This record gives sequence, structure tokens and C-alpha cells, in this order.
Amino acid sequence: MNRPKALNALSKGMFLEFEGALRNASEDRTVSFIILKGEGRAFSAGLDVKEVSGFASRSEAREFVYDIVKPFWKRFFDCEKPIIAMVDGPAYGAGAEIALASDIVVASNRSSFAFSGGRVGALCCISAGFGAEMITGRKVVEMNLTGAAIGAEEARTFGLVNYVEDPASLETRVSEILDEMRHVSPVSNASFKRIRRSTFTTRVLDVAHTELLRAITSPDFKKGAAAFKQKTPPEFYA
Repeated sequence: MNRPKALNALSKGMFLEFEGALRNASEDRTVSFIILKGEGRAFSAGLDVKEVSGFASRSEAREFVYDIVKPFWKRFFDCEKPIIAMVDGPAYGAGAEIALASDIVVASNRSSFAFSGGRVGALCCISAGFGAEMITGRKVVEMNLTGAAIGAEEARTFGLVNYVEDPASLETRVSEILDEMRHVSPVSNASFKRIRRSTFTTRVLDVAHTELLRAITSPDFKKGAAAFKQKTPPEFYA
């Protein structure tokens, strides 16, 4: 992800580019593994709140959710090649969900994770729908209901992160993992991912994005986005 000035916030353009890169990597027989990382001081700050809050109509928001975001996540889950997230810095909102949905997560000890969509009146719909399949169920519930961030070591104890390293050692650890993966048949890996994917039902993906659309077209999102731009806490319960 390469929008360092925006902390790699996921705009419409970013989602489309990301989905295209996943498609190309999935179809390219010379690509065996996929490594995700963020340029600059963040993995990803999540949804581009400024862009999404600027949608002029519900139809524009609907197009964003169903024609851009949902196809991205379907592509992500359908990818049959191992995906490693190399996280160095904050991974918030949809950024944390990208880490969550990756097969292996290697994080620096200065990284943090938060399913923080609700703090701006949005929604981390992937962690809500699939998080309990991947990390300790009660922790993913707490992280979504509070939006609070946790550090890399705590994330490791709950299964969100596989390895925690010094920033300078991240690439070395990833290289070691890739060396081990090269002993496993790509056919076996693809079969494993298809079986794992079979637990992620299309129905859940449908409901997740229906609720995402509901959230980003709600009065609470308007409040949250306005507070985000002003760098003040939103008052949802005032």
C-alpha cells in the first residue's frame, strides 16, 4: 500500500488497485506467495473517512460498497496463494482487517491494531463477520465494541499476529517463513485455502456489506466523520 501521506488510508482508487494486484498475482504462475506491507509509518489507517464522508448520495455510497469494497474482499478470500502481512506501524479499521484476513502476520514491536470503524460511526464488517474464525472470539468482540487499539505483543497472544520482531528484523523473519513454505506443495496450499475459505459463507459476506452501507449512510457516520476531520472525539451518546 503506497499512500504514506494519508497513512495508506483505503480510498476507492486504493481498493481498485489492490484488487487488481491480487487478481494479477493470483493468475501469474510465476508468483508463489504474496507479501503485503504499507509504505511509510503505518500499515494502513483503514477506510479513507474523508473521501467516504464526501459521497454526494446514497447511490454513490452503495456503488462504493457493492462495486468496489465487496469485490475486493471476495478477491482477497478467493486468493489461493499464501498471503503474508508484514505490519510495521498502526493497522486500524480496514487495515487491521487486511492483517486479520491474511494467512500469516509478522508485525514489528511498534505496531498496533484496532477494529476502530465504530469510532467514526462506520463498521469493521469483516472482523465482525469472520473475526471469531481467526482470533479469540471474545477479544474480537471487545475490539469491535470498543474500537480500542492493542499492541503487537497482545495481538500475538490472541492469535491476530504470528510473530513480533524488531522493525529491522521483519524482512528476515518473512524470508525464513518463505523458506519453510517452499517445502510445501503449492497444490496443497491452494487446497488448504479452499477448505478454510469454505467456512466463510457468501451469506456472511452479503450481510457484512449490507451493514457497512447502513453504517456509512447513517447520521452517526456524519457525526463521526466531522469529529474525525476536526480531530475531536465524536459524541454519539450526547
